[in-house]
Amino acid sequence: MSKSPLVTVWIPTLNRRDMLKRALDSVLTQSYSNIEIYIVDNGSSDDTEDVVAEYMAKYGNIRYHKFDENKGACAARNFAITHAKGSLVTGLDDDDEFLPERIKDLVNAYDERFSFVCTGYFWDYGAYRKARTSHGLEVNLHEQLNFNQASNQALVSKQRIIDAGLFDEGLTSCQDWDMWTRLIIKYGPALRIAGASYIVHTAHDKPRITGSISNRLKGLEQFYSKHQHLMSEQNKKCFKFLRFYNTEKRLGLIDFGRLFCWPIKDKVIRYFISSHFPKLAEKRLARLRNK
Repeated sequence: MSKSPLVTVWIPTLNRRDMLKRALDSVLTQSYSNIEIYIVDNGSSDDTEDVVAEYMAKYGNIRYHKFDENKGACAARNFAITHAKGSLVTGLDDDDEFLPERIKDLVNAYDERFSFVCTGYFWDYGAYRKARTSHGLEVNLHEQLNFNQASNQALVSKQRIIDAGLFDEGLTSCQDWDMWTRLIIKYGPALRIAGASYIVHTAHDKPRITGSISNRLKGLEQFYSKHQHLMSEQNKKCFKFLRFYNTEKRLGLIDFGRLFCWPIKDKVIRYFISSHFPKLAEKRLARLRNK
């Protein structure tokens, strides 16, 4: 593979023209230059198409496709991947952004011994950013089935992700977790390099892809049905907590003892505290969002 392979960045979008601008700008200002951007519009009714046209008139590395109707984020990702010119592909949600060195760091770390390469990410509350899963790790299947160690984006060979079956358009949530898990099953451990270079913005009032509680829970059950035969007892215990967490129910002391699992201990503890001190949790979140 070339030392500077063409990398296609897929960006699904729907009625978020201002956030799309931020996402686009973060790719266009990457320190790595050999990039193709593939925007797939899920039938926006705002002026997204005009905004993209302005960018395309200025930059020659942007491609655009618009569906007549909303086919879902996975369909948009899969369309971009199958039509990508790059030998390596990665994604960006339209409400998120890359830090300037992200693509360069991922390409430098890419090694075909690993199924894919990824990094940690920043959870952006508005006034404060917290790095998550930002330590380096060779992610084996056991670790991946505890929780999604790769977060929502990774750099992978276009052909590998196609051969692994692309994103499952039937899942209502956990699409990323499922995709990276299937790649690890097919090609072996992944590599997560130390640091965080992807920013997940949460302060806006627009919906994220996963959506409602019912969709999150349905997607979790779909994921479990696909992969439970590969899960250890620890994996299943972690999953039980993730299922409970997504119900947004209060975590009592008995359930805390029943669901506590070391690989996700911080998440369990935080949720237990917020369950019992909701006003304190609300004040903390407001401070992080600077509201």
